[in-house]
Amino acid sequence: MDIQAVDRVGKILALFGPHRTSVSSSEAAELIGLNRTTTYRYLSSLVAANVLDLRPDRTYVPGPTLIQLGALALGQREILRLAAEPMAQLARETGVTTVLSLWGEASPVVAHVEEPAHREIVVTVRVGMQLSPSAAQTRIFHAFKDDDPRVRRAVRNLQADEPSESGIERDTVRERGFATQTSPRGIAVMAVPVYEAGGMVAALALLSTRDVLDLSADSSELSALLKTAETISTSMGHA
Repeated sequence: MDIQAVDRVGKILALFGPHRTSVSSSEAAELIGLNRTTTYRYLSSLVAANVLDLRPDRTYVPGPTLIQLGALALGQREILRLAAEPMAQLARETGVTTVLSLWGEASPVVAHVEEPAHREIVVTVRVGMQLSPSAAQTRIFHAFKDDDPRVRRAVRNLQADEPSESGIERDTVRERGFATQTSPRGIAVMAVPVYEAGGMVAALALLSTRDVLDLSADSSELSALLKTAETISTSMGHA
């Protein structure tokens, strides 16, 4: 890529910010001073590279590669603004860490974390961490967002190793409405889907030790988690 191309890509990415979270091809062309054909070619290349996403309304938004770069790109997502206070309330109510994850390029990425204020020992995770295929949040995406090509690709890769097990697991998670995971070190996670108007958008999870977090289907923690996910989903336009 030559210097001129780098400069143009930089101008396109600089269009996004707190006051402009999406842009159409014609808007981008006008704003950066390029003709529409050239601008469309750059935008299409950035979508192909997962740097941008093309939405159904034909506007472009930051894509999974930008999300994985860290909190700056993640901060452009509306869900983080809407989820922060409900997540903080959930952490206060349950006394455990609350985690929101968005889908990155090949797996979920931690986008926001709220920790309980008054616990002496807190189990937490860093923003920007890429989650493993066995993570509870990952299994939520596999079960509830398999209409996304990137998620379908990840599921196919998993099926290549465990064809029957992965299918049974997804069916089980769909039926229960939540996923759990306990690590060999005793770290427990419980996750549920969060929706926007167009479908699932994120996974919301509680994170603690297995002696603190009750992973059963009738636990008060799951009830609070589901209620918070519903609150965030409603604020995102999900009916």
